[in-house]
Amino acid sequence: LLIVGCAPFTFSNLQSAKMTHKGNVEFTPSYSSSINTNYFGFQTAYGLNERKNFRLRLERIMVDFDVFENDSSGFIDMSIFNFKANITHLSFGIKYQLLKNKSAIYLPISLTKNDINSDIIKQIEPTYIHSFTLGKYFEFNPSIKALIPLDSNFKDYLLAYNLGFGISSNLSKWVIRPEVGMLSSPFEEGGLPHMSIGLSIYP
Repeated sequence: LLIVGCAPFTFSNLQSAKMTHKGNVEFTPSYSSSINTNYFGFQTAYGLNERKNFRLRLERIMVDFDVFENDSSGFIDMSIFNFKANITHLSFGIKYQLLKNKSAIYLPISLTKNDINSDIIKQIEPTYIHSFTLGKYFEFNPSIKALIPLDSNFKDYLLAYNLGFGISSNLSKWVIRPEVGMLSSPFEEGGLPHMSIGLSIYP
């Protein structure tokens, strides 16, 4: 279900509900790990105004299913896979402020392509993010994301639930972002987990 054309999807979030100020930029390199899959990513944001940011994300996904035995994750029957693959993910869109420093919605379009073929999986990924700032050094950023296919060949959507944290001595300059999450289907049991780490820099 999750491997469409041998391509797992990017579903981490690694951002808060806070906005990058007008004319400023944000950079967030990141690493994520899921079931025998490694994600090396980079996000950037540009402040269009105090309520809107343009965001761009590029991620390289490396899959190695050669080591799976004949078992199942409970969500995907891993015994049917025996391959290695490299995948590129690109997404971009507008992030809108709902409540200042507390909640935002991000509306990106994503393109995901496997190196071994020309098929591109196109999705829209509406994301709701809420941030809780705890003192000067810590924030908590739960989010929910829907992965909705734009290709008529794929009709089902997926949901990603992420729990992100922000740790810094100065949240306005840099933030370390550990995160855990789960990708699931409303139509199936189980899910695909991830663990991620990012570093947001505000030059």
